[in-house]
Amino acid sequence: MNIRTTTFALAAAFAVAASAALAAPAPFVLARDGKAQIAIVPHGGIATNGVNFAATELTNFLNRITGAEFRISDKPVPGLKTLALGTPYQAKAVDEISIRVKDANTLEVTGDGPIGTVYAAYDLLETFGCVFVAHDFAYAPRKSEISLPGDYAKTDAPFFYEQRSTWSEIAYGGNRNKWSQILRTRMQVTGRKPGIPEDLVCKRQHDTNHSIGTRWLLTSKFAKTRPDFYAWVRNKDARNGMWVCVSNEEMYQQIFKEIDEFLSKHPDHRELSVAIGDCANFCECDKCTELVRKYPDPDGAEAWNVQCVLFANRIADHFAKKYPKIRFNFLPYGERQPANPAIKLSENVGACVAELWRNHGLPADCNERSEQCLGRICRMASPRCGTYVWDYLTNFNDFLIPFPNHTIFARTAKYYKDLNIRGVSPQMQFVYFGDLAEFNFWLFGKLTWNPDADLEELVDTYMNAAYGAGARFVREYFDLLEHARLRQRWTWYGCYVNETAHYLTDDDCVKMLRALDNAVNVTSNDKPRNMLARRTRIAALSLTLWRYNDMIEPAKRLGFTLRPRETIWKEWKEAIFAPEHKGANYGMLGENFGTDGYERRVMNMFTNSAPVPTVFPRKASVIRIDPGMMTGGKKMTRQRDKDGTNYAQIKVALHNEAESIWMNPGYSEIGYTAKADEAGDWYIFATVRTGATVPVDNAVAYMGIYQQWYPNGVKTGGSMEIANLQVQGRLGDTAWHTVSLGKRRLFKDSRIWIMNGVLHPCDFVDVKEFILVDPALIEKGVKGADAQSQARSIVVTADTFDKGENVRVEEDKIDAFKYARAAAFNTNAPVEAVSWTVKAAEAGDWNVFLKVRIGAAIALDQDPAQATLTTPKHCTECGAVQTPARRYVTGSLGDESWQLVSLGRARLVEGMKVNLVPRAAETNAPPAPHYVDLASVILVDPAYLGKTQPALAP
Repeated sequence: MNIRTTTFALAAAFAVAASAALAAPAPFVLARDGKAQIAIVPHGGIATNGVNFAATELTNFLNRITGAEFRISDKPVPGLKTLALGTPYQAKAVDEISIRVKDANTLEVTGDGPIGTVYAAYDLLETFGCVFVAHDFAYAPRKSEISLPGDYAKTDAPFFYEQRSTWSEIAYGGNRNKWSQILRTRMQVTGRKPGIPEDLVCKRQHDTNHSIGTRWLLTSKFAKTRPDFYAWVRNKDARNGMWVCVSNEEMYQQIFKEIDEFLSKHPDHRELSVAIGDCANFCECDKCTELVRKYPDPDGAEAWNVQCVLFANRIADHFAKKYPKIRFNFLPYGERQPANPAIKLSENVGACVAELWRNHGLPADCNERSEQCLGRICRMASPRCGTYVWDYLTNFNDFLIPFPNHTIFARTAKYYKDLNIRGVSPQMQFVYFGDLAEFNFWLFGKLTWNPDADLEELVDTYMNAAYGAGARFVREYFDLLEHARLRQRWTWYGCYVNETAHYLTDDDCVKMLRALDNAVNVTSNDKPRNMLARRTRIAALSLTLWRYNDMIEPAKRLGFTLRPRETIWKEWKEAIFAPEHKGANYGMLGENFGTDGYERRVMNMFTNSAPVPTVFPRKASVIRIDPGMMTGGKKMTRQRDKDGTNYAQIKVALHNEAESIWMNPGYSEIGYTAKADEAGDWYIFATVRTGATVPVDNAVAYMGIYQQWYPNGVKTGGSMEIANLQVQGRLGDTAWHTVSLGKRRLFKDSRIWIMNGVLHPCDFVDVKEFILVDPALIEKGVKGADAQSQARSIVVTADTFDKGENVRVEEDKIDAFKYARAAAFNTNAPVEAVSWTVKAAEAGDWNVFLKVRIGAAIALDQDPAQATLTTPKHCTECGAVQTPARRYVTGSLGDESWQLVSLGRARLVEGMKVNLVPRAAETNAPPAPHYVDLASVILVDPAYLGKTQPALAP
């Protein structure tokens, strides 16, 4: 380009820029130098309604931001610009908002009716930096000037427009109702006084709750006079009043009568629940069983929930002409839904899916059974009656203790969006001072409005606004809990747990208390932030009460002064009964569990335990449990192979079984119950063999742990599940494979078990052994009995792995270990593997394990990586690298946690390689994982592992 051409080009560019600058409208200024430049003019004038509610909110918060006084006027004010509030607006979506600079003198803030207008007002305040972090505190920045671009125009609407309500104290009563409105979650009419203008209350009553036995066909009325109306349970030879005998015609006539009487008195009703009652059983009488078996799935499996579909369809079809606007809802609870092509939902039937039995520390799409429940329901649903979700974002046994579910809804919301679900109503911590409860409510509001919102940005926004100088310490607590969630795979986060030792280490507990103590201390001169910090610290105080003895040793090691437990209890009560919590529901610190119950447990624990460090005397380094030591359900048998191998076996079909086959320990389980002297920390393994009948079965069987709760050594409460592993099965692979639950803390009577899967038919599930292994053998390595003996174990760490173009060594800062990551750091080089080459000193006969983590790109990925053992020799015929051992490694988006993978027993020679190989990106194949991590290769002497061994020398 010559000089003349360049000059013309620059001149043209300057001209365009100058023209754009002249064309850009001036900013619309709402306040300048602490003085209001606008008057707020509500449409319809001054009144007591939703638009004027929004006007009052705007004036209050704009005053807090700028210090200026803003007028509310029934008409424009000379000399001031106009914020026209609630102007008539034709919304294209439910709850839509519209904010636009109409002209140089007018800013329109409006939306879908009064509710949309209120939502628009709060959106505008958030644009100016307000963050509504709690029901009793909102952050507002201080600015002398606030303005919008002169061409500002924003239109937005929630994705989940049907339902965004929560089961929580926040949704009920007083000023907390107002916060629910601020969060843009839709309240329903519940009979309680809403505490806000009537035109802001969502009039639509979603009707999805349990109904049989408590609303229709009342057990109080018919249990004795017409027991035949109700479900017959075979193994109890008794009726269950929470469900019906769907083959009983007289039952239908009675419920038709009851529903008709109700709808005739409530003509405005648009939904009606005909859902199964809580804690119900399906009817197993001969006629109902025959009805279920009339509609088998394509694979022959029975779908007992077909009873609910047939029941809802029958009622909906009966009333379709008389009540054409009514949607009849049923409530699938996570069971297999019918896939028989003859079964469909009637046009006026809808479902609210409640997948209760799933891992509540992972996103909902990590539930391997969701496809057969939520997925099938969504495909069956008519366009008129889209699917709702009854979700669970809480731990019902204790709303206060740290529970690692704070981030999962971000991924879950995307999953629901992909299924085009438009209504979500979760049960959350009922009390607002539960573990980060108000953060959870705030985040739920954001993500149900926009499932694609950036999670990290939202977390940072909330933390900084809520805690000010204490934000970094609350974030430390938050990050510790999130790290614990993904510390090791197969940790089970049920929604009815008191125990925390299966996800929080003793060190975690100390660090959490220290972090939230710091948050309280640094906010001492910031009253509202200090209030929130003290509220947040309740989680750490609750945790400390239950894990006090576990914390004594690490507190000393970490240099933290652990206050006497009596002091912790005093601080807990002061925080719970703080003046700002007056009126809170103290009877719901857990589901139907209040402060009295908390105090009884704490006092019992103080009485029966001393504040001394937790110690588990170790009597063995390896405990091998053979089939003769195993016990199980009715279907368990003991077998022997021709080679003399003993094993326990269960064979369960997906049809024609005498009892329920889903997680039924008394029927189809193989397990071992730990003795008192076996309590302590162990790595837990099982060697299993399965008869899968499909190419890949995500969960051909399950391995897990049930155990009692022993806070500070005192038995308290009932049994709970703390681990659950999905054993993958592959058609034709009937070899023995070792699987691991990772490192687990066992107590007296902890039950290690294996049960059958239910996704696909399986010919058999065999168990050869359970093995408990001292963590030292897996984490540190243990020398042999003498200098000439092979080591008990060798642990090879990341620093010694092979170098690679796309392999980097990184560090886990919390648990203090290094790992090697293979990822596309250099996009011009292939991502091949993380490898370790065997040296002469490590050659020998070993059981080979890898500690790996998979950054899967999709949920429930069954082969994102492979663990392999390769030799330096190539095939003489094809030239391929020889691979004497190979194992598929599973992973799941949202479950990026560490797991132990076994390559089995192998004779290693110098030059062999142990590899973690990610799946390559290929056309028409599932996406490659984002990364694969290898922390260590563990070699354990098979002879040592093959039998019970005494404790290691100190």
